[in-house]
Amino acid sequence: MECSKQKLLWYAWSKKENIGYKETANLLAYYGSLEAVLTVEADEINSLEWLSDSAKVMILEGVNLEKEYKSYEELISKDMYFVIQEEPSYPKRLLNMYDPPWFLYYLGELPDEKLPTVAIIGARACSAYGLEVARKFAKELAMNNIQVVSGLAKGVDGYAHRGALEGRGKTFGVIGCGLNICYPRENYQLYHDVEYQGGILSEYPLGSPALAFHFPVRNRIIAGLSDGILVVEAKEKSGTLITVDCGLEQGKDIYALPGKITDQLSIGCNRLIQNGAKLVQTASDIIDELAGRYPFIENKRKKSKQESMVFENQVTNEEKLVLMKLGYEPVHFEKLLTDTGLDTVKLLEVIFELQMKGLIKEISAQYYILHTLFVYS
Repeated sequence: MECSKQKLLWYAWSKKENIGYKETANLLAYYGSLEAVLTVEADEINSLEWLSDSAKVMILEGVNLEKEYKSYEELISKDMYFVIQEEPSYPKRLLNMYDPPWFLYYLGELPDEKLPTVAIIGARACSAYGLEVARKFAKELAMNNIQVVSGLAKGVDGYAHRGALEGRGKTFGVIGCGLNICYPRENYQLYHDVEYQGGILSEYPLGSPALAFHFPVRNRIIAGLSDGILVVEAKEKSGTLITVDCGLEQGKDIYALPGKITDQLSIGCNRLIQNGAKLVQTASDIIDELAGRYPFIENKRKKSKQESMVFENQVTNEEKLVLMKLGYEPVHFEKLLTDTGLDTVKLLEVIFELQMKGLIKEISAQYYILHTLFVYS
């Protein structure tokens, strides 16, 4: 299996996790290349005051190229891949960052450079409304050939990936651990679905655990891969806003979903809007902006609208009536009775049909929300 010496050295270096990003940058600036760093005498390495003791130990351990080549072959045999900055397949968007990862491990494929990409992020402990909006926006973006990137975490991240999968588009998860570790464990099936309909990326070697400090670091990659970042729900102080800060540093467009001023999960979004983020109410608000840079989106949208019209014709008047009374906040059966004017038996029939068509879902006893991309008016 072909693997250049430079790539193999970076593969070995990727496992020396005690050497920080800035330390690597300083070593490269000082010695000129990774190969030169690994051939420096022990006395000289130990004399570098700006290098941590743990980094010195890692460097002096050296590299066994034969052993690393066998390890690399084993990685590839598991359908896992490793790419470095110098390779053509390395994501070009990341090179615009001031601290692009030196390398990436990935499963599946890497994002298509020719397609627009939107990051969808938000609270892990989000509301049912936040989950459905993340799913809905991601689905519509995916249906318009817009790639969706997120962090494969609980809450908004997971539903953003699910929406993109439903929209049959590409979605990419950036994780804070090795590719052979699924975190959180309950996302096991989602992890594999994303792998086969996009890809999973990490700058951590196999076996690297999901440590708390890994996640703020990986957030810069989520921002770096995207044209814009959509924040669905976020508290005033949250990890989500770290990704936004990375995006702002990189010159990315920031979109935020407005919320109630009394809702703790909306404080972060409302503050972002106050500070200049674009307020979005529908996925079209994002698509309109991207269409200016990616003209092919407009043709895709026309097709989506035609599909929507066909879909609408498959819904009865009573079903449309119920759909108009539902949103992404739960509505109780009794309120639907009042709002629609339908009798109990008829409403039960309509609800059953809408559930069978996948347009609404019951999230708790007799509480219903929309479960579809289309909203009727």
